Amino acid sequence: MRLYRRIKAANQIYNEGSVVTIGVFDGLHLGHQVLINRAIEKASELSLPSVVFSFEPTPNDYFAKNEKQLRLNSFRQKYNLIKAMGVNNFYVPPFDSKMEELAVDEFIDLHLLKNLNVKHLIVGDDFRFAKNKAGSIKELEESAKINHFSVESISTVEINSKRVSSTLIRKFLFDNQLEVANEYLGSNYSIEGKVITGQQLGRTIGVPTANVDIGKLNNPLRGVFCVKVIIENDEQTYFGVANIGYKPTVEGKTLNLEVHILNFDQDIYKSRIQVEFMRYLRGEKKFNGVDELKAQINLDVKEAEEYFKELVE
Repeated sequence: MRLYRRIKAANQIYNEGSVVTIGVFDGLHLGHQVLINRAIEKASELSLPSVVFSFEPTPNDYFAKNEKQLRLNSFRQKYNLIKAMGVNNFYVPPFDSKMEELAVDEFIDLHLLKNLNVKHLIVGDDFRFAKNKAGSIKELEESAKINHFSVESISTVEINSKRVSSTLIRKFLFDNQLEVANEYLGSNYSIEGKVITGQQLGRTIGVPTANVDIGKLNNPLRGVFCVKVIIENDEQTYFGVANIGYKPTVEGKTLNLEVHILNFDQDIYKSRIQVEFMRYLRGEKKFNGVDELKAQINLDVKEAEEYFKELVE
């Protein structure tokens, strides 16, 4: 999959045209998957390249200014998830002051017509775009008649009469409803990152952990979880216990993800790992010293071992 952060119209890389779907795609949930799979299918029918059109930073990031917004995925993980689906091209211009001010016709002309040479556009039935969200499917269809492309609207995906959305999934995760969030995602919620050096407290109390660099990702999850761990260049799947939070017992100041991999003694420092969250165990808690923390971690490990034993039987 080719990545384009900025495309100049003069490049004409889509001479024959393209099939495009647009969205923020945070989390790549079931609704997003329907849009992208349909774009791939239509692109194959028309013998054209498929394009996922998104934004980085996202509109929420931009309008929040300096306040960090809850996000399900980092940009790198979003890229990896979309690539794995089989998309040909990922077009991700920044949502900035110029993007904010684009009128409906300007947005269509610059991004869809000149940059992507769209021949077929696929959007959700609630899609809005351009300045003040003035654009809708109606404006797209009007432009399509003039500019010789087609527009396809995809109905909202619902589970239990609730619209599948990134906002709702973030709320489920924030409220520790992990299994429900995973149902709406269509897979286990996961975080990717590189293993980095931490405080190494876990090693001193007999429970070594992999500290995962999650960068600036402001994740909605907090607490202790049973997790599945996938390590780059390792075909085996591992199980473990993960804590994501601020480590109040040792006066932590930044959001951290630490994973204790069960029955594991390899050096994976600097490796990239994927942590899939499978079951919520408990919330984060400040303990009265390291001994109390160690006792609770041992209880967490025992509970996780029992969970995974039942899972594989």
